[in-house]
Amino acid sequence: MLYIALYFFSFVMVAVVSRVFDNAGTRKLFQWVLCFCLLFGFFGFRDITVLNDTPHYYGFYYSKTLYTSYLNASVFSFRLADQFEYGFQVLVHFLIKYVSKDPYTIILFSSFVITIGNLWFIQKKAEDVAMVCFFMLIGNVFFMHYCIIRQTFAILIFYIAYIKYLEKGRTMGFCGLIFLASLFHSSALVLLLLPVFKRIKATKRSTLLVLGTAFIVSLCIFKLLSAFGLHDNPYYKYAIQKESLSIIGLVEGAMMFLIVFLSYFLQKRNREVPIDRNVYAVQLLALCVSIILPVFYAFARINDYLWPIILITFLRYAYPGLIERGSPISHRNRLVRQVSGLVMTLVFVSKLVIVNTYRPEWLHVVPYKTYDFSSRYHYYHLYPQE
Repeated sequence: MLYIALYFFSFVMVAVVSRVFDNAGTRKLFQWVLCFCLLFGFFGFRDITVLNDTPHYYGFYYSKTLYTSYLNASVFSFRLADQFEYGFQVLVHFLIKYVSKDPYTIILFSSFVITIGNLWFIQKKAEDVAMVCFFMLIGNVFFMHYCIIRQTFAILIFYIAYIKYLEKGRTMGFCGLIFLASLFHSSALVLLLLPVFKRIKATKRSTLLVLGTAFIVSLCIFKLLSAFGLHDNPYYKYAIQKESLSIIGLVEGAMMFLIVFLSYFLQKRNREVPIDRNVYAVQLLALCVSIILPVFYAFARINDYLWPIILITFLRYAYPGLIERGSPISHRNRLVRQVSGLVMTLVFVSKLVIVNTYRPEWLHVVPYKTYDFSSRYHYYHLYPQE
C-alpha cells in the first residue's frame, strides 16, 4: 500500500515541479508528458494479477490465438459465443492478425490508448493536468478505466461526443458517436438520455421529479429488466438472489450524492457562475443511476462514463485554479471551498484504504506487480466471474 501512496504522491510532485516554468503552455505540456509516463508505466506494464478484468481480457486474447480458423477468418466476422460487442471483437481480431499474437498486446495497447484518451480529455477541461490525475486516481476513476478495458474504449468515444457535439448542441452527431461507442460496450446506449436531460430546466421541482421517477424505477427494476429479456443475464440472477441491499451500491451512491451536492452548494455560493446545462444533465443521470445502485449494482458501470465530468466539475468549484487559470471564483469563499475539497478528498482516500485493506478482491491493486516478460507461462484463470 505504501508503494501505491508514493505513486499517488508523484503526481503532486509533478504539479509542484512544473511551477518552475513561467509559460502556462510549457507547464501544461511538461505535466502531460510526465503524467503519460507515470500512468502508462504503472498500468501498461502491470501483471495480469493487477485489476479484476486484466486476466479475463488476457485469457480471451490468448485463447483466440490458438485457432487457425480464427486467424484465417476476416477481422470483420462476428462470433456470438464470444459474448463481446462487435467493435471489440473486430479490434482484438485485428491486433491478433496484424500486430502480435502475444496476449499481453491487449494490455499494452489498451493502456496506451486509455492513457492518451484520458489525458486528452483532462487537458481539454483543466489547467493543472497532474493534480486532476491525482484526484482521478484517489477517486478510483483511473483504476476502473484501466480495469474495464472494453467499456473504457466506449468512454473515450463518449469524451469526444461530449466535447465536440453535446456541448455544442449537435445532438445528431452526439447520438451517432454514442451508437459507435455501444459497439464496444452496450451500456453506452444509456448516454442517449443526456440530450433529453439537457432539455430539463435546472429547477428543484424538475430535479426532484426526475429523481422520484428513478426511485420508482428502482422499486420495479427487476420486472423492467425481465420485460426487456434480461432475466438470463448473470448480473440479473446474482442481484435478484441477494436478500439485502448492495453495501457497495449504497456507498457509491452516497458518494455520488455527496460530490454533486457539494458542487451544487459551491456553485450557489458563486451565483455569477451559471449552471452548465450539459453538466446538469450528467449530474442528473448520475444521481438517477445512484438511486438504483443499492438494488441493482451492475448499473454502476453507467456512472463510470460520468465520474470524470462529475469530478472535474467539483474541482472547478473547490479548487478553481486547477481547472481555469484566473478563475473569477478563485479568491471567493476560500475557507468553504477548502473544507469541501478536504471532505471529498478524505472520503475518496478512506474508501480506497478500506477497500484495499478489507476487500482487496473488489479491485486487486495490492499487491502491485509488473508483468514478467521473461516467463513463457502465465496463469490467467485468476478471478472467476459470477
